Amino acid sequence: MKSYNKGEWSEPYLLLKLIADQKLFLGGENFKKVENLFYCIIKILHFENNKSTTFSFDGDLVLVQNDSTQLRLPVKKFIDISKLTLDRIKSVKSKKGSFEIPELMSFLNSLNIQEVKSKSSQKKDITIQIEDPNTFITPTLGFSIKSQLGQPSTLVNASGATNFTYILSKKLTQSQIKEIESQRNFADKFKIFDKYNVQFTFDKVDHKIFNINLQTIDYNFPKLLSEILIMYYKNDITSENTIEKYTEKITAKNEFKYDLNLNPEIYKMIVKRFLVEYALGMRAAQIWKRDYQADGGYLIVREDGEVICYHFYFVKNFENYLFQNTKLETPDKNRFHMTEIYEENGVQKLKLNLQIRFTK
Repeated sequence: MKSYNKGEWSEPYLLLKLIADQKLFLGGENFKKVENLFYCIIKILHFENNKSTTFSFDGDLVLVQNDSTQLRLPVKKFIDISKLTLDRIKSVKSKKGSFEIPELMSFLNSLNIQEVKSKSSQKKDITIQIEDPNTFITPTLGFSIKSQLGQPSTLVNASGATNFTYILSKKLTQSQIKEIESQRNFADKFKIFDKYNVQFTFDKVDHKIFNINLQTIDYNFPKLLSEILIMYYKNDITSENTIEKYTEKITAKNEFKYDLNLNPEIYKMIVKRFLVEYALGMRAAQIWKRDYQADGGYLIVREDGEVICYHFYFVKNFENYLFQNTKLETPDKNRFHMTEIYEENGVQKLKLNLQIRFTK
């Protein structure tokens, strides 16, 4: 029997919950459901190993169809299984670790579904055809799933492509370097840099593709992010590590001399645009041409099991959700050669790595 963690089990739970509800409610501030604003769900598509399973509706029946299955099941069956799944997920106290839900897997297998989670390489986790109550158009959209039932997921995953390189303003001796490397915490390392009056000048984003992807947001954005990274690795107050806090700090600094009298929110607008682009399909090591995968937005499984949508159509709500619920995070300290001081062309350099995680 396959086992998954809470976040992974949240994907089939969400599928069952949406089939049971047949509605997609929009989310407002603080993950509240906007009761009078929803989309009717026409059908849901689950993709697995180059085949798809379609769920559509006929009154109180759910029509399930794929290459080998054609079933008509009562909606109540999906209501019961979704409640059982939620109870099992919530009964596990740890946010980490895997566990089994045999009843759910047995039900999914009866529908000829073997996998509960989408490939990690994809931004969209589920595809839904909805009806817009205002225009009556029926778009088919891809959504990314985020769950508050398990450990918060990452938005920007750390990799060699997300390394930023800096030049040290002065050469350090081997004994000074050893003193820095002896510190476990990055904030403590930077306190020693300060002790020796070392400043940092942004050199480059290591991966050329990631650099040009960042420039599609704003030409200055690679350097702007490099400044935020320095602030983050110097900081030792965990509660201050949010994207929102660092954007406030970079705005106050205003290194790029934008006219903040004309537009005091220009830095916030730039950062929000990056978060949206990354949420909808940008990747560090692939050329970004705004080929949105999660073109519908994000579906959030709340802690109480309700499902809400931050829809790309309502871009301001979607931007605010991303901006207010993300933070910087330190990747594995043994990877990506972070803060290892090395010499290149007669100058000393070091690398810092970008990783962004949801707070909820």
